[in-house]
Amino acid sequence: MDELIGQQDIVIKSLGRFLSKIRGIAGATILGDGNVALILDVDTVVGERRVEAEAGGSPRLALAS
Repeated sequence: MDELIGQQDIVIKSLGRFLSKIRGIAGATILGDGNVALILDVDTVVGERRVEAEAGGSPRLALAS
């Protein structure tokens, strides 16, 4: 079951020219507690995984914490 956990107003900033080439990351924001959160481009991430699955590859998504 889908559920809305919370809501926040945020400002998404671009990642600059060096990090803007990372596929699947749309930008970043600084949270109220000072932590940086990356904003995923869900369409790109899902689309790439779908292409891999259709090609017979194993889906993989590496996220660093």
